[in-house]
Amino acid sequence: MKNNDLTLIAEFIKGAISIFKTIFTVLCESFKKRAIFTHTGQNPQIPDNFRGLAECDYEKCTGCGICTEVCPSIGALIIKKDQNGTKKLVNIDISKCAFCGSCAHICPNGALNITKQYKLATNNKKDLILDCKEIYKANMQKLQNKVETPDVPAFVNEEEI
Repeated sequence: MKNNDLTLIAEFIKGAISIFKTIFTVLCESFKKRAIFTHTGQNPQIPDNFRGLAECDYEKCTGCGICTEVCPSIGALIIKKDQNGTKKLVNIDISKCAFCGSCAHICPNGALNITKQYKLATNNKKDLILDCKEIYKANMQKLQNKVETPDVPAFVNEEEI
């Protein structure tokens, strides 16, 4: 046998040993007992600079479109004309949002705000598309009725709670 053949065989054996070590490690790790975290019912402390759910004040929005231009997530903010023919921000698609806060920082009228809401999980992707006008109407009705309700995401029906 030539020297090249011996080095080739040695490299093959090293590679095979490495593969078997990796498989052994994976199998050992897969049977270890895992830590399970349970929800204690206490909300975590949220830092002041936390960027959560974006919300829109429908009345303040002038439809200038600056928020859509600075948004790195194309299609997260949707501006359309309403019944009166004026442009307004109508939808915020949370599934596309990067939670960067650029839209709220650039809005000249303060119509967009970044909240500290972080519980946004859902099984239905349609629940992640927020209708700004409907949320505004619901918030105004709550103010008029002066009914205190718990802090829930705007896209969750209160009957489901």
